[in-house]
Amino acid sequence: MHARRAFLRLIGLAALSAGGCTPGVRPSGSGPLRIAFVPQIDMEERYAGAYSALSDYLRPRLERPIETFSLENANAAMEAMRAGRIDLCNFSPWPFLMAEQRVGLEALLVIGGPDGAPASYRGILVTAAASGIRSSEDLRRRAKDLVFAFEEVVSTSGHFAPRVHLHQLGISPERDFRQVIYGTDGVTNLLAARAGQVDVAALSDSSLRRALERGRIAAREVEVIWQSPPLVSSILAVRSTLPATLKTHLARLLIELPAVDPARWAEVSRQYSVPVSGYLPVDSETLDYYRRAIRDTSGLGLNS
Repeated sequence: MHARRAFLRLIGLAALSAGGCTPGVRPSGSGPLRIAFVPQIDMEERYAGAYSALSDYLRPRLERPIETFSLENANAAMEAMRAGRIDLCNFSPWPFLMAEQRVGLEALLVIGGPDGAPASYRGILVTAAASGIRSSEDLRRRAKDLVFAFEEVVSTSGHFAPRVHLHQLGISPERDFRQVIYGTDGVTNLLAARAGQVDVAALSDSSLRRALERGRIAAREVEVIWQSPPLVSSILAVRSTLPATLKTHLARLLIELPAVDPARWAEVSRQYSVPVSGYLPVDSETLDYYRRAIRDTSGLGLNS
């Protein structure tokens, strides 16, 4: 684990356990707004800078202290929200739907792309170039001989989307593959596929792109055999029990952020792996695809 990420996580968890206010900031008639984030691998410093800028923007406008916490994964964020220790966190669609039912969250905003629609990314399946697997049909035909790696269970691109695809192929992963494992992140899965430790790995296209840009892997070493439909990049979720006036005020401030404070928006936007233009209200149809997939795909039951 990167030392920077471990340090940030320890600071965040210590503050969550203590439940204290930000040093040197006095609440003006209300408690702090507590915001959590889960850094992607290789982007820890970007996230830290983004949430520092977000805090600086929100603090004087909300007239209350802002506390930020770096957490290890979406499960940690869900548990902290369940315990009432954080108020706001970004989720991808699959963990958001899990948290919506189990924790009591609601979608406040989504992050928008340059075209005015929700920003998106894709899940992909990757294999070593030497594996001889070139398509989903090869995957289906050779399934009984293959070791398949999902990302963590709460990953939209590394578990939800590929499981939906496998279901559509008629593959039940736990029954039909020789072995199914769950990796901790996309980069770990990618490197395991390149090394032949797993035959096929699920991850996001943004994880692959960052690994290529940083020279951690060469394009010739791996083969992308499938990519998902576009997936909503980020849902900004709040605890349902927050006052309605606070949620409305917060949504308005975030929607106004790029125009009101372009410099801080430039910092905030660096946390995203895709081009973004600002925050958008959540359309009622935004999550319909995910809800249908949960209903129709075995292994994705929210109560399982």
